[in-house]
Amino acid sequence: MRTVPRVACINDLSGFGRCSLTTVLPVLSVMGVQACPAPTAVLSKHTGFPRFTFTDLTDSLKDYLESWNDLEFDWIFVGFLGSLGQIEMIRRFFEMQKRKNPACRILLDPVMGDSGKRYSTYTPALCDAVRELVSEADVITPNITEACLLTGTEYRGECLHLHEAEALAKSLMQLSCGAAVITGIVRENQIGNLTYLDGKAAYSAVHRTESLFSGTGDLFAAVLCGALARGKSLPEAVGIAGEFLSEVTQGTLRQNTPAEEGILFEPYLYHLGEMLHEK
Repeated sequence: MRTVPRVACINDLSGFGRCSLTTVLPVLSVMGVQACPAPTAVLSKHTGFPRFTFTDLTDSLKDYLESWNDLEFDWIFVGFLGSLGQIEMIRRFFEMQKRKNPACRILLDPVMGDSGKRYSTYTPALCDAVRELVSEADVITPNITEACLLTGTEYRGECLHLHEAEALAKSLMQLSCGAAVITGIVRENQIGNLTYLDGKAAYSAVHRTESLFSGTGDLFAAVLCGALARGKSLPEAVGIAGEFLSEVTQGTLRQNTPAEEGILFEPYLYHLGEMLHEK
C-alpha cells in the first residue's frame, strides 16, 4: 500500500526561468508527494523571453503516457501543452487512470496566456481544445487572461470587482469543471484568488508587491496540487498556496531578482512542510 501520494505532472520543461516542471517537481517533493514528470515540450527559456528554443514532444508523448497504463495516480496535474495533438492523448490517459483508480483527481492549469495575450505557441485551435479538456478537470486554475480566453469574455485588465470575478467563475463552471480558482485578481494593494465550488464563491487575498514575476501561476498551482494531494480541502489548499506565494514574492522583491528570471522560491521550500501541518 502506497503511503506517499503520487501525481502525474504533464507539463513543459523550461531550462531557465523558474516555471513549469522545474517548479512543480521540487514543490511537490518537499510537500511529501511523488512527482512523476511527463514533458510536453522542452524550452531553453520560458516564452516571456524574446529568444528561446522550443521542442514539441508530441511524437513521444503518446508512448510515454501509454507506458504508465500499469501505474495508478492519485492526481493528474496538467499545465503547458506543446501542441493540439496532445489533447486526445491526455484525454485517453485521463480515461485509463479513472478506470484503474476512480478516486484519481485532475487539476488543470490552462497555461494559455497572460496580461490579456495568448502565448506565442498557443494557436486559437489549441485554446479551443483546452476549453474542451476543462470538462474533465476536478479543479482548474486559470489567471484572468486564461479565464477570459476559456469563456470568450472580453479582457479588461487584472483589476476586477468581486462581482465581475464571480461572473467569470460562473461562466467557467458552464464548461463543466468541478471547481474553479481564478488567480491574480488585483485590488489596490492586494492580490487575490476567487474559488468557486459547489455553487458558492470565496475570495481570499494577500499583500501585493509592486513587481510581477514570471512563474507565479505555476508556483500557485503546484502548491495547490501538493496540498490537495496531501488531503487538504480546496479552500485550505488555496489559502496555503496564496500565503506561500505572498511570502516568496516579497522575498524575491527584496533580492532584486529580475522579473523574467521568475519567482525566487528555492530558499523558502522548507516552509511548505511546516504550512501543511499548521493548517
